[in-house]
This record gives sequence, structure tokens and C-alpha cells, in this order.
Amino acid sequence: MSLVTLSHVCSHLQNASRARLGLTSVPSTNLILSLMLSLQTSGFLSAVVRGGPDPPPPSLLLNLPANNTSDIEPVTQSNISTRRLWLGLKYWNSEPVLRKMNM
Repeated sequence: MSLVTLSHVCSHLQNASRARLGLTSVPSTNLILSLMLSLQTSGFLSAVVRGGPDPPPPSLLLNLPANNTSDIEPVTQSNISTRRLWLGLKYWNSEPVLRKMNM
């Protein structure tokens, strides 16, 4: 994992919050996962969910009990490269909580 990829993730999060997106995704790696979980613990992100190329069901993002868990695709050797981290961005008074993020 290079610092270039991590800087791309920082830039993507900053651009997504400026565009007022509620949901965005980043590549799923252990380093990015630990950074996103730290941001969620600190209150900058509302949700961090592992998923595929398609967004997860809203019940997973809102921490509600899932009605049907059979739609969740298991991780295998053939699909590991398509895994994404889906992030819920937070806003306060119509302003993004995560305004600026840099290395």
C-alpha cells in the first residue's frame, strides 16, 4: 500500500464532501479500513460498511436489523479485488463535518 493510494482516498473524501454526497466508496484495504474506522470513531463518518461494487442495503448503513442477509456476496479469491468500503458522510447545518483532509 503506497502513500499515493492513501492520498487519493483523502482527496476523494474531500471531493465527495464538497459535492454533498451522502454515500461514497473507497478501495478496501486494511490500512484504509483502519483509517476509516478511526474517522468513524472520531465522529467524521456516520457508517463504514464493507461491500462490493454495488452499494449495500440501507439497513446496513443505518445499523438496522437486516431483513434479508442472503443478498450479501461472500468474499472469495475471485472477487477480492472488487471489494469496496462504503462510507456514510456526515453533515451539520448543511456543512460537511469533514471539510479538509490532507496528508
